[in-house]
Amino acid sequence: MRIFKSSSARFEVMVLVRSLVCCCVAVAQSAPLLSTKMSPMYQASSVGNRGFSVFGGSKRPTFHNANPTSPSKTNTKRNALKLASTHHTTHHPNAKRHFIVNRLLPLTPQSSRNTASTLSIRKGKFKSMKEKLLAFRKKNRGFLGEFIGTFTLMFLGTAVNAVAAQGSIGLVGVAIGWLFAISMAVYVAGGVSEAHLNPSVTLTFALFKGFPWKMVLPYTVAQMLGAFVGSGLAFLDHKPFLDQLDVTNGVQRAVTGPGATAGIFVTFPAPQISMIHAFADEVLTTAALLMCVFAIGDNKNLAPKGNIGPVIVGGLVALLILGFGGISGVAMNPARDLGPRIMTFLAGYGSEVFTAYNNYWWIPIIAPLIGAPLGGAVYSAFVDNSEQDESGSLAEREETNSSKDSDANPNEAPRLGLEF
Repeated sequence: MRIFKSSSARFEVMVLVRSLVCCCVAVAQSAPLLSTKMSPMYQASSVGNRGFSVFGGSKRPTFHNANPTSPSKTNTKRNALKLASTHHTTHHPNAKRHFIVNRLLPLTPQSSRNTASTLSIRKGKFKSMKEKLLAFRKKNRGFLGEFIGTFTLMFLGTAVNAVAAQGSIGLVGVAIGWLFAISMAVYVAGGVSEAHLNPSVTLTFALFKGFPWKMVLPYTVAQMLGAFVGSGLAFLDHKPFLDQLDVTNGVQRAVTGPGATAGIFVTFPAPQISMIHAFADEVLTTAALLMCVFAIGDNKNLAPKGNIGPVIVGGLVALLILGFGGISGVAMNPARDLGPRIMTFLAGYGSEVFTAYNNYWWIPIIAPLIGAPLGGAVYSAFVDNSEQDESGSLAEREETNSSKDSDANPNEAPRLGLEF
């Protein structure tokens, strides 16, 4: 031992020898595990704990109630079946060595399994959301149709009014704009909810056309919401121009007087029109609207052929705007007026939108609800052909009856169709 004269040299040799001994012990301990790495028990342990690999994980494969160094055939088979049918993980004294083996010999890349499972989960969630959306749309088909239809009507119509307020178009341009706004709204919702777009129309159809009463309130709510959202979006879109008009006229969100812009979204009567006159005008115009709508939709009358009906309804509204727009604004629609009126109140016009013109706000709501059933009643009482048979019009049937009577009695004078 004289060759190790210094204590530092002896210390280094001792450390080296100790390291070699530790390595030999580690190899001796892990050799039995490496020899059994492909045994059924190891595979079952790996299957039952596939949460760990070199790509990451949290579960460690362990042996259950068995000696991994010398497993018998019976115990191996029993434990393999047990581990394959359960996913429980129990702590084992040799868990650290199992961890080393699993880290060295991964069975399946975890990243590929995670990617496939993530994609399948996302597809399943997307499919589930799509099915729920389709079920909701099917259940609320009428409500959604009225909402989107009234939204289209008010978004396009109030945008035309905003352009007219800037002086770009006149009354004729406004009428033409509302013609197409009505037409497009009916085309959007006509095949879904019949495109009432108007609580007074819904009420009248319930009274005379057999529309379900339980749907009157949902349709009315949808129409109010659609009018509110549509006019609000049009307001936001034209807000820079409205701000410029306020600056030019020296006002701030005026409701009445010079520079007033609230009339873009809601209706007001002319200054010289009294409240009674405005109320009567709304009743009469709404009655005319519904009487003509009943005629346009009467297949046993001269109803338009094909899909041109929405354009004709739009032309009817344009005609009413040209003839009566200067009197009361021809709202003819509670949703068309109340929804935007609430919007203007929230947009900065204040409570004056309700108090202006002697609290005029209630007339465009109540008067159409009276005028629409009145127009429906007039058409149903005097013109409706719903009880007519399929043999033709009334004149054709009278002519047929007269010819039959003449053939039966040749000497009898023909009747004129009037009997007293």
